[in-house]
Amino acid sequence: MKNFKWMNMFVIVLLTGSFISFNSCSDDDDDPVSVDKTELAAKIKVAEDLIAGTEEGTAEGQYIPGSKVALQAVIDNAKLVNSAPDALQTAVDNTLIALNEAIGVYNSKVVEAIAPTALIGHWTFDDGSGTTLTDHSGNDFHGTLTSGADTWGGGLPVWAEDRYGNQGKALSFDMGAYVKIPNNPAFSPQTISIAVWVNAAEILENNRFIGLHSWNGYKFQLQSVNKAFFTVATTDGIFDKDTEPELDIQTWYHLAVTVGDGKTTFYVNGTKAQVWEDTPGTLVSSPNDLVFGRDTDVYAADDSNYDNDKIIPLAWGGYFHGMMDEVRIYKTVLSDAQVQSIYNLEKPLE
Repeated sequence: MKNFKWMNMFVIVLLTGSFISFNSCSDDDDDPVSVDKTELAAKIKVAEDLIAGTEEGTAEGQYIPGSKVALQAVIDNAKLVNSAPDALQTAVDNTLIALNEAIGVYNSKVVEAIAPTALIGHWTFDDGSGTTLTDHSGNDFHGTLTSGADTWGGGLPVWAEDRYGNQGKALSFDMGAYVKIPNNPAFSPQTISIAVWVNAAEILENNRFIGLHSWNGYKFQLQSVNKAFFTVATTDGIFDKDTEPELDIQTWYHLAVTVGDGKTTFYVNGTKAQVWEDTPGTLVSSPNDLVFGRDTDVYAADDSNYDNDKIIPLAWGGYFHGMMDEVRIYKTVLSDAQVQSIYNLEKPLE
């Protein structure tokens, strides 16, 4: 008679989200089956040494906070398999695969330095007064606070309280108010990453906060249900992409988007939220000024000449109603760890 000592011992949940279940039984009448756990035991030691020898943090070479907990959970499951006297070789082998994958995921969480030459512009919004928005990238792409169109109310951006509670360290936008940064070819790299803090005052259909010639270049905005939304023109066409979740109003969020290698990737508060793998081509160049607070620097009175000059009419445009802070633009596709590092560096203390 068969004596099943245990079945469905446990399930290891991989960092990748897949599941591996292990079943085992034994027949007291059968000869013992030799199971080799040597490689699994060695890999457990490697994983434990990796955790012991690394630090979490935001500095280069450290690991994104929370990474150790995820790896430790897989190590703990691997140790259970390694110590189980009746574990089958299949269970041992699958556990080894799971542990190797977990180590790979952990190593992908290391904070990588962003090459200084990759930074196009960094506007901290810390000027506090006046009509100049200073670029701290070293490239001198300084912006000028500018009144919006009269049709929209014609207001200027107003210095406001930032996400830390510091007065005059962010800008509030409404009525078409915007910041204008004179055109430079650097604003149209082949690949791009944009990171920004936004706080929407209300939900609007075209709540656009960064733009270069609108959809004929690129624009970053919040859409009708307050989801992050990015449009980019590439050599292969114009692509609209958005991401979950729906964001709350009157709340600060760190939003980032990267475009390159055929993908558009969104991040919300440092966490990857969506990857679209259908954005082929490279960014097209634009002669227009870069703007914060709306989608383009110039509008036409109507659409009668749009097919020729690609200048959108004011009726097609959109402006931001809310606050902005800390804009970074890079000419490379930032990694998950790099975006997370920026967020960790800039987020308010809990």
